[in-house]
Amino acid sequence: MFCVKKNWLHFVVVETSSLLHNFDQVDPSTGEAEEDGVEDEYQLEELDVVAADYILKVGVSNFRNAWESMGADCERVDEYGLGPRESLAEAVNTVINLLGMQPCEGTEVVPPNSRSHTCLLSGVYIGNIKVLVRLSFGLDGPKDVAMKLAVRSEDEAVSDAIHEIVASG
Repeated sequence: MFCVKKNWLHFVVVETSSLLHNFDQVDPSTGEAEEDGVEDEYQLEELDVVAADYILKVGVSNFRNAWESMGADCERVDEYGLGPRESLAEAVNTVINLLGMQPCEGTEVVPPNSRSHTCLLSGVYIGNIKVLVRLSFGLDGPKDVAMKLAVRSEDEAVSDAIHEIVASG
């Protein structure tokens, strides 16, 4: 497998939109619209597009096989300090929601009183690019959470983008 470098990745967009339309009167005898219509504009609510909106939750039946078949060519690994959290489960759920990916094999469930946990995620990034994520969480002190993020995808720019989402999230 090879990687293709692309520079088209976007993360967060706040869009203000309006709906423009014309009211046209219709001549009942001909059914034709008269030319002197009235233009009107409606303001729409702001639309927030976040990083998770670029990823479709798609599960895989066997994460280990999918991970191995994806290969390490476009793998990116880094460690992050997530700061103080109420629990390891809260940290896991926060990252899952941030990325908007599908938890695999029930790994979104953190056993009570765990000091470490691994969560597996899968999805498809915009452009139909498959992405797999392995999150390794651990408590660093009483409530500080550290996380190792390993990403494999079919495109190195997507692997980098997942890391950027976490780093800026």
